[in-house]
Amino acid sequence: MGAALASGISAPLQTWLNSWQGALAVWGILGIIAVGVWALLLRRIKHGTDSGTNHSSGKIPWGNTKAWFLTLSFGLLAMLFYAVTAWLPPMIQSMGYSKWYAANALTIFAVVQIPAGLLMRSLLKKVTSRLLWLIVASLVELAGFIMIMFAIQPWIAAMLIGLGAGTLFSLNLLLPIDMTGNPQEAASWAAMTQSVGYVIGAAGPLILGWIHDTTHSFSAAIIGMIIVNLLMMGFQYLAVSKKPMKQADGIVRNA
Repeated sequence: MGAALASGISAPLQTWLNSWQGALAVWGILGIIAVGVWALLLRRIKHGTDSGTNHSSGKIPWGNTKAWFLTLSFGLLAMLFYAVTAWLPPMIQSMGYSKWYAANALTIFAVVQIPAGLLMRSLLKKVTSRLLWLIVASLVELAGFIMIMFAIQPWIAAMLIGLGAGTLFSLNLLLPIDMTGNPQEAASWAAMTQSVGYVIGAAGPLILGWIHDTTHSFSAAIIGMIIVNLLMMGFQYLAVSKKPMKQADGIVRNA
């Protein structure tokens, strides 16, 4: 909801403040508030750990190939997400649409991720294959990028990209739990996939912007996102395929 509201309100803020720098700076206020809330939460954390905890299982799995495949999958997912968040409105405006239409398309991209993530739980109860849903969601996202490339109904394309991204995000958060044997190990996998993955993701807007500045067109940038999407699918397969999942909550979870 925060991403959706920010996407929809930033354009009116720019008009009101007559400055895109000021419109973006406003959101820094929420960052300051978040730091304060985080500091208060830290005070409530209990020091010390359960004496029965196996600390060795909580080490970051730097040498685990599967963990790296999962990290790269998450990183490329984040790269696409941030690239779309930063550049979707200019892409749509370059097709001849108005700034307001472009901003609304970005809002649609953000909003549809909420039901996509919530719906995943019900879908996994009916079809437990993680790999199947990863590939389906990636194909949905890929379809959206192809529509953007050919300037076909940008708001529908934004919806498809958002549906794919929301589903992939919820699945990628679940996979470290599936692929490990205890909470400490799952936490270490999640720490690796998200810390390294978000660093990879942060490069997305910069790379896409560099491609646009070099080619003076979004065409090559969109093709680049399609290639990243395909690479992400490959790492998903390497991370999840031929890997039996644990049995939990009465559900046998297989790749």
